[in-house]
This record gives sequence, structure tokens and C-alpha cells, in this order.
Amino acid sequence: MGATSPARPSPPFLELRNASFRLGDRLIFENTSWSFQRHEHWAVLGPNGSGKSLLADGLRGRLPLVRGELDYYFHPPPGLSHEEAIGHVSFEDRQADVHETIVQSRWNSIEQQGALSVGDFLSYERVMEINPFEVMPQRNQARAGFAPRRRQAIALLQLESLLNHSLLSLSNGERQRAQLARALCRPLRLLILDEPFVGLDGATRRHFGEVLENLMASPLRILLLSTRPEDLPRHITHVLRLDDCRVITSGPRLSMLPGELSAQMRQPLKLRIRPRSAPARTSALGKRRLNHPEQLFRLRDVTVGYGETIILRGINWTVWEGESWALLGPNGSGKTTLLSLILGDHPQSYVNDISVFGRQRGSGESIWDLKRHLGWVSPELHLHYPTDATCMDVVVSGFHETAGLFQEPNRIQRAAALRWLKRFQLIDLGREPLFALSAGLQRMTLLARALVKQPRLLILDEPCQGLDSAHRGLFIRTIDGLIRGRLVTAIYVTHRPEEIPPSITRVMRLRNKAAG
Repeated sequence: MGATSPARPSPPFLELRNASFRLGDRLIFENTSWSFQRHEHWAVLGPNGSGKSLLADGLRGRLPLVRGELDYYFHPPPGLSHEEAIGHVSFEDRQADVHETIVQSRWNSIEQQGALSVGDFLSYERVMEINPFEVMPQRNQARAGFAPRRRQAIALLQLESLLNHSLLSLSNGERQRAQLARALCRPLRLLILDEPFVGLDGATRRHFGEVLENLMASPLRILLLSTRPEDLPRHITHVLRLDDCRVITSGPRLSMLPGELSAQMRQPLKLRIRPRSAPARTSALGKRRLNHPEQLFRLRDVTVGYGETIILRGINWTVWEGESWALLGPNGSGKTTLLSLILGDHPQSYVNDISVFGRQRGSGESIWDLKRHLGWVSPELHLHYPTDATCMDVVVSGFHETAGLFQEPNRIQRAAALRWLKRFQLIDLGREPLFALSAGLQRMTLLARALVKQPRLLILDEPCQGLDSAHRGLFIRTIDGLIRGRLVTAIYVTHRPEEIPPSITRVMRLRNKAAG
């Protein structure tokens, strides 16, 4: 008998060979080689600014490949290119929907007729980006295949009850479910998920994890980008670690993340309410506030609703200077709505019994005078900035509470902005455009913006969202020191109890659209 020739190895799913991409005037990921096999699901890990999102852009044809090769070995769906068969879901995808709007538009949109609904967002024309004037003979066949994918995605993400809701009225978790469903409505071969668990409560994270594991059991391949190894679904098989736009190491998950560490990171963390203790150091300003605390805001029997839908019911909450609170609750419980009432951005602020800094809402007070004493960070805030705004512009705009810088800062304001940029290790990025930074570094810039005017009340809505462990630690230590020094009173919203600064000892918890 003749010798049997060895079986040829099957081709990978996709492969980089000595590849280099161009970003502006520099090369990134120079001479990178990486093979993504057909049976694998990968996670890309790295700190803020390491290049995770840029690698994803390169893989889907958004960056020019100037050296080496990028080969796709999967077959794209009929009528689509390989790049079009790669889906991408990221928080940054929201920018196109809200960039030219004002912050208050989220609340106004709930009451507007004709606002884009979730059902419209998931329509064939929007998902497939169909030009209504384009004639394509394959249209009917493509539409027929779209309908079952849409039904499956809506069921998988549990969106049936939200189809008639305005897109801008959704909570963070609800919006991410809609974004993922929109991607799954397309005929994809690879799905890239950029920080898919940010802003999700524990139950929603678990549900999202189950959804992803369901998807990983299908022919669809997953590439997940994250700063948090503890969030990786069980079915992720391999890990690629990046730093400074280069591959540091890669390999099977078990060798990259030891079992003991992985198990430890999956342990649920319980919120420990610590007994109140005296601050370690109190400034002269802090002593004045400690001896003569003032009421910062008061809500009496506050209710917010739209038609038959009640968002908040019967909320009573008073916060005094020196009392910092954690505001907790599941996605959709009304936390962001509650904050918008305090900030004065919600139209129903003026039909409820609300006072801020001793002024009753609707009594003729200037909202801008009140906002001079408020610092604020939210997941959506950076989306409203002009694309050419520099980090220095963003930080200085905190003095004026504007989404952009419309007047030249004075010497004192510029010096304060520089101090906070230095505090958050951003001093070398002051002249860089905000949107040229990674999502995590954008968040750190917004934190500096919130603190630059030394606000009496600091409202932090998911402030650590998108931050790596080093930046989370830096921020939490900074806020903890400000609270202990009686320099600020904070309202801190998070779905991660381990992120709450130790000096925050009070909790307001919302459950199921009502206060608990």
C-alpha cells in the first residue's frame, strides 16, 4: 500500500500575517501576526489606550493596512463583503444617534410624537442601511431572511415590551440590549463586542453572559474587547493581551488567566456599609461646611410618569452637605431620571416638589446659577461634544456647564484645568482631541471636567464605566479623599458595589420603578 498523505490543516477563520495598520501619521500593530481559528472565541484585554478598539477597526477594514496581509477565510453572505459580515457593538455607536442633540432631548423625546422607537431602530431599512431610491432585485429575498433573524434577536434580548418605546428614553442596559439586537439582525459571521458589560446591573450582566454563550454555541464567532477579565463569558477560549498598540502575548484562556484568579474574579462582591468615621484631614472650607451644613437638595413625594407608565413614584429624599450617598438599583429603575430632576434637565422637575441649594424648582431661579455648584459625569455626556474639542477645552467647559467651549478661559480657570489634568495623568493629552482618546481616557477627562470648579455637589452616574483597574483605582482614591476632606458631597451611581468609595456610607436604593 502506498503511503497516506497527511491531511491538510483546515484554514483559520481569519489571519493577520506581519500586518501593520496606519493611524494618522504613524504605524500601529507593526508586523503583527495572529491566527483566529474557526472553533475559537477570543477576548482582547488591555488597559485604556492599549489599542483594543483600533485593532477591531483594523480587522473590519476601518484602518488602512499598509504592510503584510489580513485574510478572511469565511464566506460572507450573498451580496455582502467580508467587512460587512463583521458586526460591531460599542458604546461609541450611540454617538451618531445623539451627537447633535442637547442633553435634555432625552427627556423631551419621551413626550414627542414621531420620536424614533426601538421597533423603528430594528427595522429592515435601518438595520441594513437601505437606500429607498435604490432598486435591487435581491431585496425581497434579503427581506425574507431578515424577518426570522429580527424575531430571534428580539426574543433573545427580551425586547418585546420595549418595541414602542422611544430609543432615547431607554436606560443604559435597555439601550445596550437594543444595540446588540440590531447587530444580530444582520447576517454576520463575526461579532465584535467592545465592553459589552459596561453600565449593566448584576442580573443584566448575567443575562448578557447567557446570551453570549448562546451565540457562541452557534456558527457565529465572537471577539470581545474588555478591560475586565472577570467579565469574560465561560465560552471565551483564547485571550489576546495588548499594550501601546502592540500584541504583548496571546494564547488559550486557561494559560492566560489562571483558574484560581478567574474563579476569584467571578465571586460576587457584596456592598459593605462602613460605620461613619471622622475624616483624616479637613480643610478650612471643609470645617465651615461641617460646622454649618446646608441642605443641598430635597425631594418630597416626587412622581414621574408618561401616560400610564410610572418611572418614579413617591420619592422622598433629602441630602445635606457632608452626606455622600450611593444611588443603587437595577437598569430601568429610574436612577438617571432621578438625577435629571436634581440637575433640572427633566421637564417634570417643575411639576414636583423639589428644592436645590435652598431654591424651589419653578420659583424663578436660574438653572445656570444652580449648576455653578454642581459637577456631573454621565455615560452619555461626551457624546454631545464637538468632534474637534480638545481635552483642555472639555475640562475648562466644566466652569460653564456647556458641551463645548464657547469663551476663552481666564488664567485661573486654565490653571485649575491643568491641575486636574495632571491629577488624572492626562497632562500630556491636553491638546489632543477628546475623540482621539480611548473611551476610558475620555471618561477620565470628563471626571476632571466635573471637578474643575470645586462643586458643592458632585453627581457621578457610572463614573468608572470603561476604566481599567489602574484608572478606576486612581479615580476612587481621588473621590474618597475629597469626601473625607469634606471638600465635596457626592451622589454616586454604580452597578459595581466594589467601586463605591469607602467614605460613602449612605444608600438610596430604587427597585422596579419605585423607591425601595
